[in-house]
Amino acid sequence: MHYKHTFRAASHALRIYSGQGALANLPSELARSQARRAVIVCGRTIRERSSLVNDVLAMADGRVAGVFAEISAGAPRSEVEAAAAYAQRLEADALIAIGAGSVTKAARVVAIRLGEAGALEDLATQYVDGRAVGTKLRAPKVPIYNVLTAATSSQNRSGASIRDVDADRQLEFFDPKTRPQAVFWDAQALLTAPPSLVRSSAGMEYWWASMGLAGSSDANPLVLASRRQCWEIARNAASRIDDPTDWTVRAELCAAAMLRTRDEDDGGAPLGAAAGSVIRMHAISRATYMLAQGLFNRGLGPNQSEVTLAVTGAAIRAFGDLCPEAVSDLGRLLGAKDESLDHVADAVEVALSMYGPSRRLTGLQLTQRATDAVLQEALRTFNCNADGWMNDKTERLARMLNSVTSN
Repeated sequence: MHYKHTFRAASHALRIYSGQGALANLPSELARSQARRAVIVCGRTIRERSSLVNDVLAMADGRVAGVFAEISAGAPRSEVEAAAAYAQRLEADALIAIGAGSVTKAARVVAIRLGEAGALEDLATQYVDGRAVGTKLRAPKVPIYNVLTAATSSQNRSGASIRDVDADRQLEFFDPKTRPQAVFWDAQALLTAPPSLVRSSAGMEYWWASMGLAGSSDANPLVLASRRQCWEIARNAASRIDDPTDWTVRAELCAAAMLRTRDEDDGGAPLGAAAGSVIRMHAISRATYMLAQGLFNRGLGPNQSEVTLAVTGAAIRAFGDLCPEAVSDLGRLLGAKDESLDHVADAVEVALSMYGPSRRLTGLQLTQRATDAVLQEALRTFNCNADGWMNDKTERLARMLNSVTSN
């Protein structure tokens, strides 16, 4: 095995509490930051169909000032703005995000909104001549505490995106000060998620790790360790994810998702997206992620995880010739008959089927206008195309999209 020996890694202060009764540590965390008017941010389902919010209120020892329970999938801008206004009225000095990806990223944008002056459009990443330029957000931010109900790599990130439905666009933000102070993988909280969501989470972690282990000859030892462990966790989870009483597999998937975040902190580039950088991740993963983002952000198809798993085979067939090393690695990793694009794509699709039946997107019936909008949205995916590398590959993306939507 050859490793990359010249790299940069960053560690970020974070406390993780996992297991039965992990949430009992929340009061001491709030006391540590001297928070006395925390606001809970969550979705309506968590508020109405579980005791989780009431449990947090009961144990918070009077340090929670209110609950905003209106965050839905994708974190629409109107809901995030309403949450920020609510938190501002209550003079919130901390945020407790209870949920998974949409809620944790919404909380980061709420923290930005509370701390910074100006409209969200001005605080978001700007696009100049087709390239993304991050906006410096310098104001202090209130501390955030993430209580997970399902595995998500969003649990410990600096970036966030929300959907501006009225303007029909995505707003993206980056602020290291919005990383959480603590993350909770509490057994009872994790059991609130339906098995279908656990299966979706496991599929995404398996996908990320498989893509990361392919074409990783320039990865450093820390990155490779994270990818291998993530892959093992997700593969071993496949036979256990349908048990609604097994919180341990859910906690393991939370760990896998955390390893994915550490991959980037340790110098990995899962999407090869750093502006001006050498492409360090292959075209297959980038194309898959971008097209899934394009479809999801345009409100088309099933959830983002299902779209990702559905289009990966098509990405191999459309982009595999640009990254032969990755194709070869995927073939060996997943037992393909040989290293031809079709056979590797077949092997990948069989492996991903462990996490649910493969779903083509034939019901979409996209018009040319809708197709163009999806492709434009895909190219705007900041954390995947900040360097503009994919801008001249729209024909390949269109071929890929057509192959999964045509009858």
